[in-house]
Amino acid sequence: MEQWLKNKAETNNSILYLLRQLYPQSIQKVANLPNELQGKATKQNVVFISYSHGDANIARQVVSHLEDSGLEVLIDEEDMTAGISIMEFIQQSIKKSDVVVSILSSKSLNSGWVGQESIALMYAAWLADKKFIPVKLDDVAFDIDFQITAQENIIQKIQDLETKIRKLRELGGDSRAFDDDRNRLFELKNNLGQIIQRLKSVLMVDITGENFQPSMRKVLERINQK
Repeated sequence: MEQWLKNKAETNNSILYLLRQLYPQSIQKVANLPNELQGKATKQNVVFISYSHGDANIARQVVSHLEDSGLEVLIDEEDMTAGISIMEFIQQSIKKSDVVVSILSSKSLNSGWVGQESIALMYAAWLADKKFIPVKLDDVAFDIDFQITAQENIIQKIQDLETKIRKLRELGGDSRAFDDDRNRLFELKNNLGQIIQRLKSVLMVDITGENFQPSMRKVLERINQK
């Protein structure tokens, strides 16, 4: 037994040496993980990232940080199949994921698509018993003036879209694709207050600037929490 253990240790050391030569960056990433996370890197939690494309730069930083920590990440620009609908991608991603991280900002809550995502993600994540971790880029969404401005912007978008839909119909065009856009905006308008109310009841960390590293450590702790 003693000789077997010795041989096993020598074999493991040899394999680790070869891996360091072949994949020095990957091995270093695991070696640099905090002690409490190194043992969990082998079990890949799958994380779905929801964000506004206006916040794509910070979303990529979040993805890189989570992947460097040994997690599998789903994000639309990398994982969405051509031709699939956004809502179908959201539903599939929630099924595949263990955790949903939603990057929230004034841009995301003003977006018809991401506003719809926020509604779908919150309810789907809670109903499916998934971890839902919102992080924020600003506090403007919790200001009443923002909510007033957001409602005004959404109403203006609806009015502009309805004008164009009427024009398209007058010309004999098919407006069904744009009817869906209008319906999403109506749903966002009707649910914006409820979304913000639910989000205000959850502790959200700020991941901007110098807050990024300490806040992402908290996100990782929550992801890996049993």
